[in-house]
Amino acid sequence: MTDASIDALIDGLAGDLRPVKPRRIVRGSLWVAAGWLVGAAALLWLTGMRHDLAAGTMMPALPLLAFWTIVALGVAAAWSALRMGLPGVGRDYSGWHWAGLAALALPVTAIVIGFGDHHAAMEAARPENGMRCMIEGVVSGLGVGVALFAWLKRAAPTSPTRAGWAIGIAAGAAGATIVALHCASNDMMHIALWHGLAVALSGVAGRILLAPLLRW
Repeated sequence: MTDASIDALIDGLAGDLRPVKPRRIVRGSLWVAAGWLVGAAALLWLTGMRHDLAAGTMMPALPLLAFWTIVALGVAAAWSALRMGLPGVGRDYSGWHWAGLAALALPVTAIVIGFGDHHAAMEAARPENGMRCMIEGVVSGLGVGVALFAWLKRAAPTSPTRAGWAIGIAAGAAGATIVALHCASNDMMHIALWHGLAVALSGVAGRILLAPLLRW
C-alpha cells in the first residue's frame, strides 16, 4: 500500500468521526433522583402518607432503621449502576454488595422476632396483610429502574448481568423506601418480608428482563 493510499484511508476514517458529548454521572444521578421523587409523589398522592409522618412525628426506631438501611442499599446500587455507564477499565462496582449484606440484618431481625411470636409471624406472612405493599413497592420503583436502564442502554456495560442486578435492586429499594412512607405497619416481620420482597423481585426482574437488553 502506497503512502498516498494510506493517507486517503486515514482521511476517510477521520472524516466519519463525530464529537461525542462526555457522559456526566451528575446527569444520570439527576435522572435517578427524579425517578425516585416522581414515584414517591405518585404513590403518596394516590394513597397518602402514614399517619405519624403526616402528623409531623417520626417513625418508631426499628422501622426508621429499616427505612434508612434500604435507602442506603438503593443509593449504593444506583451509584454502582451509574458508574457502569462510564468508560473505564478495572472499575470496582461491588460497593452495593456491602450495603446488601447490611440489609440482610432486616430479615435476620424478623426471624429472631418470629421465633418469639409464631402467631404474629403467621399473620405478617398472610398475603392480604402485605401483598399490596409488595406490589406498590415494585411499581413505585419503576421510575428509578427506567432512569438507570436508559443511562446504561446508551453505554453498553461490559457486564449486562451485573448491570441488570444493580438496576433491579436499586429500583426495588427505591420502591420499598417509598412504600415505607405510606405503609402504617411498624412490624419488622411485615417490613422484612413484603417490603424486602419488592427489592428481591425487582432484582430478579432486572436480571432476567433487562440484562439481555443491555448486551452489545
